[in-house]
Amino acid sequence: MATKSLRAIILASIMVLSGCLGAVEKENSQTPIVKTPVVSLNIDSITDGIVGQDHTIAVRFSIDQSGIESTKTVEFISDDGYTAIEYQLVDYDGGFYINWVPTLPGVWAVMVIIEVNGIREPFTNSGYLMVESPDEGPTVLSLETIHEVEADTPLSLDGVVNHSTVLSCELITDDGKTADVDEQGGFSLNLGIIEESQNFVLTATCGKWTKSNDSRTIHIIVSSGDDADGDGISDDDDACPNGFGEDDGWVPNPTTDRDSDGCHDFEEDPDDDNDLIPDSEDNCASDIGWVSDSSNDYDSDGCADNSEDDDDDNDGISDADDDCPLGFLNWESTLYTDWDHDGCNDFEEDLDDDNDSVLDLNDSCWRGQKNWQAIGIDFDSDGCEDGSEDEDDDNDGINDVNGTGVILDLCPQTPQPALEVDENGCAASELDSDSDGITDDIDACPGTPSGNAVNEFGCADLDGDGIFSNVDNCPDSMAKWTVNQFGCAVYQQSQPWKTSGYGSGRMDIVKHFSLPTLDSGTWSFQNQWTGDDTYLFLFKYTDTSGNSNNGDWGANPTKLVKSLPENAHIFFGSFDSTFHNDVLGRKNAVLNGLSTAEEEKIMPRVHFIDMDMSGASGGIGDLINSWGSFYYGIDRFQRARETGSLSAWTSGGNDISHWAYESQMWNYEFMSEIRETDPAIDVITIVEEEWHSGGWSSGYRSTYSDINITLPNNISSYDTLEVFHEHGCEDRRNRHSGGGCHEWDYLAYLKICDRDNSTICGTEFMRWITTYGREGRWLTDISPYLFMLDDGDTRSFKYEGANKGLMTIKLLFSDWGSGYSSSSGEKIFSGGEFDGDYNNESKYKRQHNFSTLTNYDKVKIVATITGHGFNQDQANCAEFCDHEHHYYLNGNHAYEWHPIVHDNEGCENDIENGVVANQYGSWPYGRAGWCAGQDVDQWTYDITSWVDNSTTNNLVYKGLFNGQEYNPQDTNGGSRQIRANIWLVYYDQTG
Repeated sequence: MATKSLRAIILASIMVLSGCLGAVEKENSQTPIVKTPVVSLNIDSITDGIVGQDHTIAVRFSIDQSGIESTKTVEFISDDGYTAIEYQLVDYDGGFYINWVPTLPGVWAVMVIIEVNGIREPFTNSGYLMVESPDEGPTVLSLETIHEVEADTPLSLDGVVNHSTVLSCELITDDGKTADVDEQGGFSLNLGIIEESQNFVLTATCGKWTKSNDSRTIHIIVSSGDDADGDGISDDDDACPNGFGEDDGWVPNPTTDRDSDGCHDFEEDPDDDNDLIPDSEDNCASDIGWVSDSSNDYDSDGCADNSEDDDDDNDGISDADDDCPLGFLNWESTLYTDWDHDGCNDFEEDLDDDNDSVLDLNDSCWRGQKNWQAIGIDFDSDGCEDGSEDEDDDNDGINDVNGTGVILDLCPQTPQPALEVDENGCAASELDSDSDGITDDIDACPGTPSGNAVNEFGCADLDGDGIFSNVDNCPDSMAKWTVNQFGCAVYQQSQPWKTSGYGSGRMDIVKHFSLPTLDSGTWSFQNQWTGDDTYLFLFKYTDTSGNSNNGDWGANPTKLVKSLPENAHIFFGSFDSTFHNDVLGRKNAVLNGLSTAEEEKIMPRVHFIDMDMSGASGGIGDLINSWGSFYYGIDRFQRARETGSLSAWTSGGNDISHWAYESQMWNYEFMSEIRETDPAIDVITIVEEEWHSGGWSSGYRSTYSDINITLPNNISSYDTLEVFHEHGCEDRRNRHSGGGCHEWDYLAYLKICDRDNSTICGTEFMRWITTYGREGRWLTDISPYLFMLDDGDTRSFKYEGANKGLMTIKLLFSDWGSGYSSSSGEKIFSGGEFDGDYNNESKYKRQHNFSTLTNYDKVKIVATITGHGFNQDQANCAEFCDHEHHYYLNGNHAYEWHPIVHDNEGCENDIENGVVANQYGSWPYGRAGWCAGQDVDQWTYDITSWVDNSTTNNLVYKGLFNGQEYNPQDTNGGSRQIRANIWLVYYDQTG
């Protein structure tokens, strides 16, 4: 038995390694599915089989979701190729059995194929087994072996062959004579005319699958008449011609001369049955004519193995119970020599001493429980029975229970080999840490937040861009951006290096340059270009009189470097002859302020230029020679950028950490400028790089006429309208004594002229607050105003603002699937002086009666409100007081307020939302509804549930302070103006 098992293992291994058989390979599919069923399929164990006998294979199979249908198919492949085999499948708890009958001996492959509904590719598992030929039993030849005839007499020998398949038997003599065997095993061998005495061997060979034989020596005696001892046997045929005989009163008979050889069995014949085994060693009185040899008498005990010897190898185990019937000789089966009493010597021939189908070489309990099969009760196939002798059923290093029976292994049947498990004995294939239905071993996105639908790899679309995380290179894409096949929007894609268009002015493209650094060798701008980063250059300078900018350049840099965005590089350099010591000092100052973790994160983006920057060349040298400044920047578009004021308005003096604000601002501007390149954006340009003269007279207004609103799609199909505005400055420079940017933070408007009369331009479309002395770029969502435009419109727009500048204004249309677009609206309220009479209905409209439209889906209040004027009263209204704007309708109430006025750094903290950094004025202070150098956002509130569609609605508006009517104290008569533009806007469903 053990020898057969080993041979099966070797043959199976050869087939696997040679590629004779292979599992069906699953193709990876990226088709997203929700809660893919987890399927487990494994052939539990395969034992060797025998041709023609029932055979069972156990298969473990499970689906983690109920109600999922599956189809099971089994294919059998023998040495001769695919073989059609009938089989039956019988389910059991945890799998099913395959019942079949092998038809051929040899190595068989068994492949289980399971198709599961909802999963495109089938699941497969295969195994191998050795099918042995059946035991067809012995061949037994029966006939008379001694025949005495007269000379010249014909003779035929009749006999019977006994075998389980007699029709497979062949009879032949050693001189070539043959005879046919009938269905009952009978035969007749015609010898013809017998002329002289002769001896020959007749052999019968039988077996369909395995051959066995039996032989008899036939003696033909032709009487000659000479008989010296008078015993009745002629001398020619008498083995003892002069032995016992007539004088002794002996006449041969079957009792005293069993083999009729003329020798007295008790007196002179040492081999009574003439089988060549001396009587002293012969355990059987065998049939006459049978001769012992190693093929028919394995243990040489004189007993024919096929007919009379029940223990062919004489080990004390009958052949019926002996797994090694022709095994080791001259030993006795005991517990010491044969633990499982299978007739195989444990030390010489038994490879499985306890007969559990696990070879001793792999058996951790090789002398354990005896004569059992590991199917279902030895999970790790270690030869230790799980219930009685195995303390760790899955061999994962975690015992099943402790000494008192407390369960230690929460996953006691970890799939084999259980090489990596956690402290609870569970492998990744058994865990689903994020409860997404995909086990940890195949979960490409561990830690998926609960509630998210995942694909077959356990990955969700966390950013809602339609790309699952396992193939999403940008898993944090923002909403309302189009992503490519890698899940990245245009703002997440690296900007290519520009190879032309270089210049040395502000906002020009910077060409390549190289700089030696203290620690990193030569830093190459083009080679280090990522298209994602910004760059800030800070240089020290000391003039001939000893005047220096070291007060700023040499200040503590800790807050500065910690405040930099993660895509910002900063360079410290010097124009002085002491440049090396200067930047070395900066390096030490930076390092002194960082922890080890901060150093690892920040220092790769901090550089120390080891040269006198007076000799700089390339792009940075061109900027230095052109600008003559100490500080420079380069944004993500590879453009040269100025830096602004470091004045800390709330604390006094300069704060060098404000340099980090530049990089923050460049990142916001990048998002605003790149927006129009999103594939889903359709752009209408109102004006591009045209000069607005400014001032308070004729230059205050610039008109842009005949702007054609022609879009690829019907305007009602868009749900989003954004306005990009760039306010450029003279020479693209900050304010300086000779020119550059405007000085003050003034209101600026874009107004849309009437469709039927382009000279009437009183409808506010956009509102900005200009900067203190710097350029600005903003992107503003004014989607509620989509209704103001129509397909094929030709409209005029008017820009109003006292500050001069280079104007660019573009309308960006898109649809992001909100399902709604504004379809109509009416202006309902305006602002006024916040002087105690703001809600006086004799001065201002503060109630609006309306009946809803016949068809609409939503209605919202849309308000653009800012307060202006300060130092006019005790509360510092209306610019620095938190006035509230309340709306009342049918018992409902909502209001807008401006808590930013309470924060002196409220605008300084809002750079990421468009506040221009480092302006030359009091830009950090939060104002009522606005910041200097920022666009003004609309406030919207959905009142669909408030309105009564069956009657007239009365909407009331009030401007309050601390929830009450405002009564200013200590007034000086100045203006406290609230600029309010309040609309009622209706929405229809799109698509």
